Amino acid sequence: MRTLRFITADVFTTEPFTGNQLAVVFGAEGLPTETLQAITREFNYAETTFVFAPEDPSHTRRVRIFTPELEVPFAGHPTIGTAHVLVASGEVPALGSEMTLVLGENVGPVPVRVTLEHGVPVHAQLTTAQLPEERVEVTDLEALARVLSLSATDLVGGLHAPTGVSCGLPFQLIALNSVEAVERARLHHDAWDTTLKGMWAAWPMVFAMARDGGDADREARLPLHVRGCDIRARVFVPGSTVPEDPATGSANACLAGYLAKRTPRDGVLRWEVAQGVEMGRPSRLHIEAHKRDGVIDAVRVGGATVLVSEGTMAVR
Repeated sequence: MRTLRFITADVFTTEPFTGNQLAVVFGAEGLPTETLQAITREFNYAETTFVFAPEDPSHTRRVRIFTPELEVPFAGHPTIGTAHVLVASGEVPALGSEMTLVLGENVGPVPVRVTLEHGVPVHAQLTTAQLPEERVEVTDLEALARVLSLSATDLVGGLHAPTGVSCGLPFQLIALNSVEAVERARLHHDAWDTTLKGMWAAWPMVFAMARDGGDADREARLPLHVRGCDIRARVFVPGSTVPEDPATGSANACLAGYLAKRTPRDGVLRWEVAQGVEMGRPSRLHIEAHKRDGVIDAVRVGGATVLVSEGTMAVR
């Protein structure tokens, strides 16, 4: 019998019991992948991370990321949350007002800049190991609208037409013409099976988003920590035990690249995204991309994290 230590946290939020839940597990060295997967299903969060000693001396830690169904090469909220937990728990000593951790993930090394106040981490920002890649696989707006139980008139075409995007994990990104359409969206599993299942950018997630026009009444109904965002987003995960994700850093990294590519200026481009509102787990993500001479050369995602619990687990 072995005893593993874990810490849980809510990521991309400043308020406990909102944001995206994460379990960070220590002491799992030598356990088979099947056991790590079983532990992940026991938590049944969108993702669980397992922290190991670094395989590369230039890295801070080795991190493996699991959903309840499978291991993934990269994910945003587990990366942000794990970096925060490492510093907040003292596993990695807090140094100064800003420090950078390098997490060795299956996608490669992911640097995470952690901002501290009085020795306490208050914000973490990752830089993706891979720059955005786009693939247009489905151009039928009617079919894509059915996937979200919407009509084709709810979707944006032209320059912002639906496309697949990846910064290490691919998503089908579908821009909608209103926040109201985002709120109405419901995943239609049969339509997803017919239109997107098996596609590169639907493995297995669908990212719906809209620019927020700043409607005062709608803003007033939002929790304080997600007011004033530029974009409202939702991420659907067909076939998962967690069918909608409350905050998806990897998807929002894709969004930063998608928006930056369509913005006709260079420099640092920034947006604030509210996700998880419709499912009662409101989250706030800070996304940015850097362009030089019209080329994106960096994508970053950041946010706050709140520690929730810690404990031990017995594993045979």
